Amino acid sequence: MISNASGVRSTKASLRRQRGVTLTGMIMACIVLLLLALLAFRVVPVYIEYFIIQKQLKGLAEDPALKDARRADIVKAWYARANVDSITSLRGEDISIERQGTAWVLSADYSVKVPLVGHANLCFDFHPSTK
Repeated sequence: MISNASGVRSTKASLRRQRGVTLTGMIMACIVLLLLALLAFRVVPVYIEYFIIQKQLKGLAEDPALKDARRADIVKAWYARANVDSITSLRGEDISIERQGTAWVLSADYSVKVPLVGHANLCFDFHPSTK
């Protein structure tokens, strides 16, 4: 510690001893966190919709009212459920419906394209199934 004749510490010595984040470092960290948050706001809804689709397909396969249904009845039931949950990524015609024994096996393959910035997009491929 360096002090002058009046007992006041020298600013050079105290600046050398200070530790911490600079303003520039804090701004850069905030920018990175902001970009990650924006990316999460784009990606999380896509996965939430996937899990809702998975749940609805399982519900259709286990629905006792559809045990002896035709394909058209299952597709109609899908649209009713998709309308309630606001599912827009998967159409009823894209669902593969197979009978295995006495149970229905429903599956689908679909993609979701999420725009990021300009011409940059994220593309997610999903394969929900009741198997």
